[in-house]
This record gives sequence, C-alpha cells and structure tokens, in this order.
Amino acid sequence: MATSLASSQVGVGLTGACALLTTTFSFHYLVRFLQHLWTRRKRGYDLLSDSPDEDLYSDEDGAATEESMTEYSVIWQTAGILLGSLGGFAVSLAAAVIISGKENQHDRQTELLKSWLMVATWAWFLVHSLGLMFEHGCIRVFEHAQLLFWLSLAVIIATGGGALTSRENLDRDDIGLLSGELAAALLVWIPSMLVPRRPDVYRDGKIVDQMRTSSLFGRYTFYWASGILMKARKKGRLEDSEIPTIDNKLRAHQLLADFDREEIKKISSAYLQVLRAHWAPFARVYIGSTLGVICQFSPPLVMNQILKTLEDREKGLDVTMAGYYWVALLGLVKLVEGFIFSSVYWTSFFGMMIPIRSQLSAAVFAKTMRKKDVKGSQKEDESKVDDASTVDKSGEDEDELKNMKQGTINLLSVDSERIALFTAISNIFIESFVGTTYGFIYIWIMLGWQSLLAGLCVVVLTSPFNIYFSKKYSAAQDDLMKVRDKKMAVISEALQGIRQIKFQAQEARWEEKIRQVREEELQTLRRVFLADVAVIAAWIINPVFLSAVSLSVYAIINGSMSASVAFPALTIFGELEWTLSIVPELVTDGVDAVVSMGRIKRYLDSAEKKTVIIPSERIAMTDATIAWAADETETPTAVEGRFTLQHLTLGFPRNELSIVSGRTGSGKSLLLSALLGEADLLDGKIEMPSQMDPELRFDDRAHPGNWILPDEIAFVAQIPWIENGSLKDNILFGLPYEEERFNKTLHACALEKDLDSLPDGILTEIGANGINLSGGQRWRVSFARAVYSRAGILILDDIFSAVDAHVGKHIYEHGLTGDIMQGRTRILVTHHLKLCIPKAKYAIVLSNGLVENQGSVAELQERGIMDKLIETVEAEDAKSDEHEEAILLDNDEDEQVNVDLARIATRESVLSHRSRHNSRSVDIGDKTMALKTPMQFVQDEEREKGAVKWGIYKTYMKASGGIPVWLFLVGLFTLQEALVLGRSFWVKIWTSHVDVGSATTPTAMQLQSVLQMSMERVKTVAQENHTLSYWIGVYTALSLIACLLGTWRYVYLFYRSLAASRRMFDDLVKVVMRAPLRWLDTVPTGRILNRFSKDFETVDSKLINDIAYLLWNTLGLVGVNVAALYLSPYILILAVLCFVVSIQYAIFYLSGAREVKRMESNARSPIFELFGATLTGVATIRAFSRTSSYIDKMFSRLDLYSQRAYYVWLFNRWIGLRLSMIGSLFAVLVGVAVVAVKSIDASMAGFALSFALNYTGNVIWTLRRYANMELDMNSTERIVEYTVLPTEDQGGISPPAGWPTEGRVQVEELVVSYAPDLQPVLKGVSFEVQPGERVGIVGRTGAGKSSLTLALFQFIRASSGRILIDGLDISTLRLHDLRSRIAIIPQDPVLFSGTIRTNLDPFNEHDDTELLDALRRVHLIPSTAPGLPSASYTTTNTEDNKNIFTSLSSTITESGLNLSQGQRQLLCLARAIVSRPRILVLDEATSAVDMETDALIQDTIRAEFKGVTALVIAHRLQTVVDYERVLVLGEGKVVEFDSPRKLIRRKGVFWEMCWQTGEGEWLERVALGKGETGERGE
Repeated sequence: MATSLASSQVGVGLTGACALLTTTFSFHYLVRFLQHLWTRRKRGYDLLSDSPDEDLYSDEDGAATEESMTEYSVIWQTAGILLGSLGGFAVSLAAAVIISGKENQHDRQTELLKSWLMVATWAWFLVHSLGLMFEHGCIRVFEHAQLLFWLSLAVIIATGGGALTSRENLDRDDIGLLSGELAAALLVWIPSMLVPRRPDVYRDGKIVDQMRTSSLFGRYTFYWASGILMKARKKGRLEDSEIPTIDNKLRAHQLLADFDREEIKKISSAYLQVLRAHWAPFARVYIGSTLGVICQFSPPLVMNQILKTLEDREKGLDVTMAGYYWVALLGLVKLVEGFIFSSVYWTSFFGMMIPIRSQLSAAVFAKTMRKKDVKGSQKEDESKVDDASTVDKSGEDEDELKNMKQGTINLLSVDSERIALFTAISNIFIESFVGTTYGFIYIWIMLGWQSLLAGLCVVVLTSPFNIYFSKKYSAAQDDLMKVRDKKMAVISEALQGIRQIKFQAQEARWEEKIRQVREEELQTLRRVFLADVAVIAAWIINPVFLSAVSLSVYAIINGSMSASVAFPALTIFGELEWTLSIVPELVTDGVDAVVSMGRIKRYLDSAEKKTVIIPSERIAMTDATIAWAADETETPTAVEGRFTLQHLTLGFPRNELSIVSGRTGSGKSLLLSALLGEADLLDGKIEMPSQMDPELRFDDRAHPGNWILPDEIAFVAQIPWIENGSLKDNILFGLPYEEERFNKTLHACALEKDLDSLPDGILTEIGANGINLSGGQRWRVSFARAVYSRAGILILDDIFSAVDAHVGKHIYEHGLTGDIMQGRTRILVTHHLKLCIPKAKYAIVLSNGLVENQGSVAELQERGIMDKLIETVEAEDAKSDEHEEAILLDNDEDEQVNVDLARIATRESVLSHRSRHNSRSVDIGDKTMALKTPMQFVQDEEREKGAVKWGIYKTYMKASGGIPVWLFLVGLFTLQEALVLGRSFWVKIWTSHVDVGSATTPTAMQLQSVLQMSMERVKTVAQENHTLSYWIGVYTALSLIACLLGTWRYVYLFYRSLAASRRMFDDLVKVVMRAPLRWLDTVPTGRILNRFSKDFETVDSKLINDIAYLLWNTLGLVGVNVAALYLSPYILILAVLCFVVSIQYAIFYLSGAREVKRMESNARSPIFELFGATLTGVATIRAFSRTSSYIDKMFSRLDLYSQRAYYVWLFNRWIGLRLSMIGSLFAVLVGVAVVAVKSIDASMAGFALSFALNYTGNVIWTLRRYANMELDMNSTERIVEYTVLPTEDQGGISPPAGWPTEGRVQVEELVVSYAPDLQPVLKGVSFEVQPGERVGIVGRTGAGKSSLTLALFQFIRASSGRILIDGLDISTLRLHDLRSRIAIIPQDPVLFSGTIRTNLDPFNEHDDTELLDALRRVHLIPSTAPGLPSASYTTTNTEDNKNIFTSLSSTITESGLNLSQGQRQLLCLARAIVSRPRILVLDEATSAVDMETDALIQDTIRAEFKGVTALVIAHRLQTVVDYERVLVLGEGKVVEFDSPRKLIRRKGVFWEMCWQTGEGEWLERVALGKGETGERGE
C-alpha cells in the first residue's frame, strides 16, 4: 500500500510539474490568441514576415525569393499539432471522467488530481494549436513550435514516468488511455520538431547555409547537410557554386564589428577579449560538456546494475524485466550522450573556432591598414659575426621576423589558427575535471576509499614525471613555432629572389641553406615528439596502473572480486584514461595559444599611422624634421641611428609641377613619404589638404564634369606596385570605366603600343607584382593608375628611370604636363632635370638629409643655380653613355633582369597560346581588344577528384621506409591490442569463480566457435591456481607489458614520420628551386608557401597521429568483434551489420568531406597572397584611400575560407551523430542478448558489455581517424603534386675550369620558341660579339631582346641554330656551369634580409677587404685607395646621418627596403664587382642613381675593368651610342648590327630611333665623334 501510494505521488508530482510548466509558458500565447479574436484579424497562413503580405522575408543573413516563399509551408505540421492537441484533450478528459466514476479505488483522490491536471495541460495545448493557426511571421511560428516541442516532451516524460511508477496498479483501460495520451503527445512532438524556422534565403544570388533555416530536427541531427552529401555522392565532385554561403554571424565584417565594441576594447587581456566576444557559445559548450560527461560516466553504473541483476538471476531470482529496464536506460543514456556531445562539438567549431579564427584574422588585416609601414632600420647589427653562419641567423629572433612580411603573414596562417583551435577544445578541461571527479566518486562507491586512495597514489607518483615532460613539450613547441617562422622567412625570400638565384646558378646553395633551417626544424620536432611520447607514456601508465592498483587493493581487502564490480570499474578506468591523459596535451596547446595570442596582441597594439599632417590648403613643411617610420608606440623623438631629413621649410605650389632631386640616398623618397603621412614627424609641422571620406566620394557616380577632386592624392611608389588582376583593373583601381578618359590615359602613359603585344589587350591578366610586364611597363601602368585617378595631387617617385628616352619624352609631354594633368598638383622625384625643368614651377635639391637648394624654377634660374645643375646633368649624360657599359662589368648577380625577362617570356608564351584561339573583338576607344574570355595568367589551383589515390599513400610509405616498416608497425599495434584484450579476459577469468574440479571441457559444437573453446581452455588452465597473488601478478604483468609496448610503438612511428617528412621536403625544395621560370611566374608565391607551411605542418605533426590513432582504433574495433564472437556468433553478426551500416555512412560522408577539405586547402592560399600583396603596397593603397575596398576583399576571402571549414566540420558532426546512434543501438542489442540468454553469466556479460560500450567510440574514431587521415593526406597529395613537376634539364658536359677565357659570343641562325607547338620568338638570329666588346641591344617592345637574353642563359632552348661562347655550344653544357660563368645585372635590384656582408658575399667566399673595396668602387663609401676618384660618394658620413655602408654588419631588411632604390642598385653592382665575370649582361642597372654618382661609378669601372664582354639591353640610346657595336632587333630578327657611326650614317632603323628621342642631333654627334676617334673594328 505504501509503495503504491508513493508511486501515485510520484506520478502526481510529474504531472503537476508538467501542468505548471505548460501554464507558465502559455499565458503569453493565450493573450496573443485573445487579441487575435478580439480584433478579428485573420491573417493568411502563408504570410511569412512581419511586413505587408506582398513583402518577401529577409533578415541579416539574406532575403527569400518568390520560389523559396512558395516552398515554405507548415500546413501539415500545424494540422498535426492541432490533431494531437484535440486527441490529447479528448483522451485526458475521458480518463478524468472514468477515474471520477471509480468509487472504490484506494488512491482515487490522487489519481483524480493527476488526471485533471493532465486535462488542464492538454487544454493549454489546444489553446497553443489554435493560436498557432493565427500566428504570423515564420520566426514566431518556429518559436511557438519550439515551445510546443519542449512542452510535449515534458508531457511524454510525465505520462511515461507516471505509467512506470504505477505500472503494478494499471488495468487494461488505464493502459489504453495512457497509450492514447502518449500517442497524442507524440503527434504534437513530432510535427513541432519539423517546423522550419524560415524559408530559404539568398545572398548575392547564392543560397545561405540552412542551419538557421532548418527545423529543430534538421538542426540537431545536421540533416541539412544531407542534401550536399547526396549531391557529392552522386556526382563524385562538388563545385564551388554548390556550397551555400555562410550566414551573417560567421562573416568577417560582423565578427570584426563585434570585436571592436567598446566594452571589449576596455579589456586588457587579449584572451579575455575573445572570451567576452564569444561568451554565449563558451557558456553553452561548457554547460553541455558538463552534462555530456555525466552521461558519459553513467553507463558503467548502469552496467553495474545489469551485472548485479544477472548475478541475482544466477541465484534463481526472476529479474528479467528489471534487466530490460536497465538495458533500455543504457541505450537512452548513450543516445543522449551522443546528442549532447554532437551539439557541444558543433558549437565548439561552428560557434568558436571558425569565427574566432576569422575574427582575429580580420582584426590583424584591419590593423595592417592602420599600422605604420615599417620597412626596418638602418642601424648596424652588432650581433652579427663575420662568418658564414650569419646568413642563417637572420630571422632567428621573433623580433627579427615581426617586421618581415612572412612574420606578419604567420599571424594569420599560424597564430590565429592555434588560438581558434585551442578555444574550440578548451571545454575538454571541463570534461576532464568533471569526468575525473565523477570517476573517482564512482570508484569510491564501487571499490571503496582504500582502493581510490591507492589509485591516487599512482597519479601522484606519476604527476612530477608528467609535469616535467609537459613543460619540455611546451618549450619544444614554442621553439618549433619560432623555427618554423624562420624556415618560412628563408623560403619566402628564396621564392621572391628565385630569378636572381637561378641566374647565378645558386640553387644548390640555397637548397642547402633551406635544408639547414629545415634540419633545425626537424631536430626541434624530434624534441617535441620525444616529449610527446613521454606524455603519452604517462597517458598509458596512469589509467593502466590506476586500475591495476585499485582492483588489487579491492581484491586484497575483500578476498575476491565480482564481475559487477570489476567490469564497471574497468570501464570507468577506460573513461579516466582519456580524461587524465588529455590534460597535459591541452596545457601545452594552451601555452602555444597564449604565446600566439601574445604575438597577435603585440601586433594589434603596435604603433599606427598617426595623423601628424595639419589640414590646410597649402602643401608645405615648416622646420620639419622627419624620419622613416619606426615601430614604436609613441611618437619617436630620438634621432640617433636613423636617417632624417632635417629642418625642412618648403612649400609646393598647387596645380603645378614641382621637382625633387638629389643624390642617391639623399632622402627624396622620405620626403614623399612624409607628404603621405607615412613617415615619423620628429619636429616642426607638415601641411596638406585633408582628404574626403571615401564613403562620401561616391566614385560610382563620377563623370567627366566632377572627376577631379582637388584634395585627393594619388601615389606612384619607387617600386611600382601592381596587383594580380587585369591591366584594366590595375589602372581603374576601383573607379568606374570612363572610356574617353581611359583612352587618354593609355595615350598619356604610352601604353597604346603595348596593348598590341599583350594577348588580351586591356583585359590581359597581370601577375602579382607585374611579373609578366617589363620594368618600363610596370612603371607606366603604375603611373597610368595615378593619371586616371580622381586625385588632384599626384606624388610621383622617379617615373622615368625605367623607360626609353623617347617613351620618357612622350610621358613628359602627354602625361606629366599634358592636358589630362592640367590643374593638378604634381610632385615628382627625378634625376632627369633636363627633361622636366622646362615646365616645372618649383624645384628642391636635397643632399644628405638637408635642403641644398629650393625655390621657384624662375628664381633658381635667376640665381644661376638651375643652369648649373642642368649643365652638370648634360655633362654627366655625355659621360654616362660611355660609362654605362663599364658598370656592366661589375654586375654579377641580377635577379631582377631575370624578373623582367621571365615576365616577357611568360607574356610572349601566353600570347602564342592566345594566337591558337579564335576570338571575336570589339572596339574600345581607339583600340581593338579581344572580347573572348581572357587567358588566365595565374591558373586556378587544381583540385583532385574522388578519394586520395593509392599512389599518394605509396609515396608516403616509401618515404618513411617502405612496406616492411609498416608491416612491422601493424604487428606492434596488433600485439598491443592483444594485450588489452587479454587483460580484460584475465579479469573475466578472475571473476568467474568456476570450480575447476567440477568443470568439464567444452566442445566446439557446444560453444559454437573454436575461439570460445580455445579461450575456455585458457580459462580452465588458469584457474588451476587460486592464490590472489597469482591473479594480481598476471594482471600487473600484462599491464606493464602493455605500457612498455604501447610507448615504444609511438617512438618507432614518430621516427619513421620524421624520415618521411625529411625526404618529402627535400624532394619539394629540389623541384621548386629547379622549376622552369614560366611555372614560377604563373603560380602565386602564396600557393607554394602554403605547401611549405600548412601542408608540411600537417605532414610533420598531424598525419602521423592520424595514422597512429587509426591503427589503435581499428584494432580496438577488432577487439570488440572478438569479444562479440566470444559471447555469441549472433552478436558478431550484429556487430558486423552495424559496422557495414557505419561504413555506408562513412562512404557517404567522405564523398563530400574530401571535396570540401580540398576546397578548404585551396581557399587558404588566396588569403596569404592578398595579405602579402597588401603588405607590399599598403602605402599605395592608403594614398589612394582604398583601404576599405581591400578590407572588403580580404573579408570576402576569409568568408570563403570559413565557409569551407564550416562544411568540413558540419560533415564531421553529421557522421559523428549517426555513428553514435548506431553504437547506442549495438550496446542495447548486446544488453538485450545478455539479459535474454540465460546461459550467459555475469562475468561473460561484463566482458562483452565492457567492449560493447566501447563499440561506439571505436567505430566513430576508426572511421573518423580514417577520414581525418584521408583529409590530411590531402596535404601529402598537394606536396606530391609539386614534387613531380617538370624541372629544368640539369644534364650536359662540364666546360674547362677557366671557361670562358676570352668572352667571345657567337649566335648562329638561332630560332627560339617557348614551346614546341608555339610560334618562334627569335627567327634565325645571327651575330658575333668579339672578346671584350661592348654591344648594345635595342629594339621596341616585342622585338626579342629579353628572349635573346633568356636563350643566352638557356631558360628557353633553341629549336634550331646555336649559341657558342668561346667555341662551346652552350646547349651542351650543364646549366650550373653556364649560368655561374656569366652574369647579369638587373634594372630592379634584389637584396635579401641579413647584412651588407651577406648580400655581397652570401656564402663567405671573399674577405672583408674585397667587399669594402667593391663598396668604394660604387661610391657607397669614401674612396681612399690610390687611383680611385674620391670627389663624391652617395651618402656622407655626417653627425646625424651615419653612412651604414661603412660597416659590413649593418642590417639589410627584407628586400632591402630600408635602402633607397639607388642604394639597392649600387649594392647589386658591388656584388657584381666582387664576382668579376668575363661576360656580363646589363639592363639599365643604374637607372635610379643620380647622374653625378653614375658618372663617377662608370669612371671607376672603366679604369678597373677591361676586357669584359658586355651585352647591354638599353632603354636609353645615350647608353649605347658610344659602344663598339649596336644590335637592333625587330620582330625576332636582326634588323641592323654594326657600329653606331655606321648605323647613323646608314640612316636606318637605329637612326630613326635616335631622332625619335628628340635628341637625335646630339646622339648623332656623339656617335660620329666616337667613330672619328677610332673604334673597334675600323
């Protein structure tokens, strides 16, 4: 009676709670329903938004379309809810009436109360269902249905719980009524979970991800991913357009706005800022993790009750129904656990990792647009030593990397990734703490406090070991991060200077340099692995010996051990194995994240470009002292060690041309930088007109009448900045296309003829940094951008240095001073005073940081200063013609010429490709251009299709040691799993208590399997000894062997991984360094760097763990099947069936996941390419007020990457949940089997159930590890893709040791094309150059000048004909021997980060005396040696501005950006002087040097170097007019070849070219004068 009454009270309590809950949450909807009735507003059910009926639904994610609005319907769901509510109300009312009529029921009052409470509850449901009919707005409908979902679930729990508690008192009528109520509740519950939240919405014509569109069922089962996976399964491939776009909460612009809120900025800690910005998902994840861990540790308790039930059954009690109840509870707990953890980890990655990574990346990029553009300092690096190791020490410190491009890019590629990943897995701390607490409590309950205390002693004893190696691991990881930064800095520089390296034949040395850094990385990685193995050892030892010690103490205290104690305890120990082991690894990950957060925080806190310019109508400086931007948080005042322009007081006239001139290194570019606000203002003031807010310019509405904005600025940098895009886009730079102005711009910048040679005219794609344009073309495109712009103020840095004389004159007349420039202020840095002064209004001459002369041109002419300057320039021009060649003689290493040549090569190759395609054309202005889709210069990154090919696995296996190594590894893991299985079986024998004397030997037929017979025989033999020490001893021995073997297998696996990484890296470096220039030009550097960074990080660190854990989980799954087979062959069949279903899901999953993973890999490179380009051109971008558009461009790429990552994790959760449900089903089936089959005792049931509970984990992790391995093998696939690329032929004969001894060059009928199926670019070229002769090579664009140079260096091979040097056919020589014996000097200099010494002599082959002598010869330091002129040098050693070239240890920053363009050119010349070649090719290597220095340099070289054969590609005819001979090329053929005097007298093509420059008379006089004084060959 008491029990019945208690059961009834429980039922009333559940029903009352349900009624109260329903009433509480229903009142609001009742009010709304009554309002509907009162106002008689009856809205159509298809009205889906709160706006008028005709409007489409829209929100922050996107807008619905008419089609999606039509497809949206909740009619059947609403009908189902109404039907269920009516049915539930009717059934509950009937039940209440029936109970009211029962007079003799002992608990009538209680049951009556419960029944009428349920009537009230269903009445509220009826109100809800009617209110739902009148609800309008799809979000309100969804929220209402969501409430009904939870309320109906409460009804199901209350009804079912009440039925269970009072099941003994239920008659048939009661059961029928309760069944009716449950059916009605289900009829409400199921439709309510299927109500969609909104119609499909679209953004920019693309469907938005459907997570926030889906119903409750779809969202929490990840069902919305099924459609994409189905499409991938059918097609075998996914296209970009088939992946929905992400919603607003994941978009970078929204994330950055959230991060920039004031309440977040006030927080000092960067990590707390992230936590505050994402507190909601953090809270959900941490709460969910706590609940999940409770569910995770509940199955051992349920198993304990199941085994106790079976032990009671062995005693003769009827406990079958109780056993089924516990089995059902076991399945329910496992199911809930699966749903909770799926939701937790989905929130971790969707709500934390992806947005945090995107948010930090967006913050870093936005900061870059505000940060000072720090190029480095000119301070001496005193830490450098005078040995070869200095070249490898650059970048060793984090401080050395922070201002390097790669160091900044690493903030996105490495640091943000680590922080985001750690935040996503930080909930494991909660899981570990809660799990460990629960585990210890359960051990206390089951085994007693003595066993728990003994087990804790094991943990305490191993803790110091664990902590020590965790610290070692953390330190090694920190070192690994730094050395990876260092490695990427070296590789990045090598790729940026690859042409220089190839022209010098220095590939092998740079390979060795990269390998040295790589070896340092591998040694550090080895330390990481060994520390990780030690941590893994603790992971293995702790739970194993915790179980061994705890069980042994329990057995000693109690004298025996039952199955109901042992196996649940072992299961708990298995759960503790993970919770105890993961903490050390998490701590190290946390330390890494803190280090990365510190790096990002320092970057975000670094000095920003400050507004130091005073708004004014003037462009002026008053007593201003300025210096290059320094990375300091406060305005710098210290001048020591920094180059400064001092006490500047000047004013530039508006709407006029102003000239800034001065010697190389005098501070001209610094002056322009100050006008842009990019320099540090140390004293005085700068006045400039204030620029308009870009948002208020309304560029899209610009037209000729309002085009020029007088106060806007355009800038042409000293190094032209060209971005990857079409020629048209580079000129428009975000402005609308205005045809007339565009055509005027092309004409003003002399680009019209270039369009004829470009394959797609103005739509021709230009590679990053203008890689496929010549040097002059890059300058002119950059200038055209400024000319076309709306700016009224143009700041131009030496636009004439790289163009031919006649082109320069054209640009001056039509561009700089033409109609299109009228009314615009132009401030020009130039050495070409003679050309520019006639129309200039104002001039400044700088000298070593001071103003030497300034004023209006008229004033300076009156004072005689301007005439003197022009006379000096004219005299130097005359000298420079005969001296330019001499400079050639010093130049050994020229990367940039190759840059130019490779660009031409690729351009001509693309043109040839283009000629094979038919295309229609359309007139744009005066030019006819191809309208067909333009040829791609930078090809899209390829993506493999389908599963990773077996060949990729074979490549990795071969690199790691081959098939025998892997067979041995599989054997080790198999042996380890056998030990684990044997340990559990030993506990089964221990707890079985079989009387050996009465035992009979079973037959194979009786036990249905040979396996059972074998294991029973082992059991029988083992039980012949019953001493406790025997059981404990064997169990401990098995545990010890398992620990040792488990640790050693990881050591072996890690070492094989290192071997594979080393070999694959060497292969990749070798191929990339020897790849053809054409491939290097068309593949963005970021794409190559992605292989060396992210892909190799995966191969180095992640892939081996994937393989190890795959083997472990796979063999664990085999162990589960062995246990199932031992229990019953039928259970094995069930296990196999469940596994087959899991495999089907896995195949379904992989078909989509591998595609999206490949997309994700490809989406990374564009981010880093854009970031790298922006870092290079940030000053230009800011000058043009284009920061917001570049931020938008970066945000779109971040969003694309987030989209791909989002779907990778969505598919991961999709399969994870389904495999969890399959595992729950398998556990229930095994539980049902052990309860139903009465011959199964508790020991056998415990043995089987302990493995069955692991089935879910093993299946999930086996398939997930396989999926992860295949997805991470994508990195190996991408690496292998590049290791099989074609390379330059390295074969051939070696020339004699002293070759070339004379320097004679013979070209015989040379025919060259860029590919066998393309038209030749050189057509039968023949000429001969005598030893020591200077030959100028001239011709218009496309004449073949650069192709000839490429052929000379064998970058393109002859189709027919040959080139002989000193009688040897160069096509038969080894490339290294050929390229290392001749030299080329570029127009655009290339330097590497390090010191002056490492740039002059990167491999320590010369002493300091030679290096300093070379610097003197190019006048970078004073000349003191006898016979050398000492009148001038480029940088005076004054008190304030120290000459950094006096110390070979002075720092050179990345690309030499802390030097002026002229200083970089002179340093390259000095490098060439050191090498002393016999044959030299020159491409205007002193174009950025002032005339006086140029003349002095050529005097020096002319005096010191004689007998060197010089081939000069000339942009200025003054350079070659006094040479021995001139080669004129046209359309790939020799047009003229003779002495300048004869060519002038012949009045052919060369004569025409001379007169086209506007200086024909002077050139003719020089040429004829040269001839009359005697020339070679006369």
